[in-house]
Amino acid sequence: MEGGVAIAVWLAIAGALVVIELLTLAFVALYVAVGAIAAAIAAALGAGIGLQLLVFAAVSVGSLLLTRRPLLALMKRQPQIPSNAPTVVGKHALVTRAINAGTGQRGQVRVGTEEWSARSESEEGIAGGVTVEVMAIDGVSLVVRRVNAS
Repeated sequence: MEGGVAIAVWLAIAGALVVIELLTLAFVALYVAVGAIAAAIAAALGAGIGLQLLVFAAVSVGSLLLTRRPLLALMKRQPQIPSNAPTVVGKHALVTRAINAGTGQRGQVRVGTEEWSARSESEEGIAGGVTVEVMAIDGVSLVVRRVNAS
């Protein structure tokens, strides 16, 4: 393959791979596109087809192995969104929907201005209108126990 044709072919391959990457977001085709650009550079420098293929393979695999994992980890890192949910532990709440007795039974409580799903710590029933103390958070529900009236 002549130098100019080889360069054009490698650049066309690189362009097609970039388009594929944009459509799939698999984060793999981009590495092969980099390999195709490196092969185009090798062709521009006068390398034969065998060396172009070697450069293509080496740069594609090498760039993939060296950078994909760290870049994916960087992309997946989510900023921590602070939550004030743990601040309700230890506070008193008012039962707004009775918590029935039994395992897994849920009711509803109000802590300040927030409504929460709640379950009884001891699995006992707690009637509406009763004041409870928040003992823990279990997923999206509060674990509560009846406040002893003194």
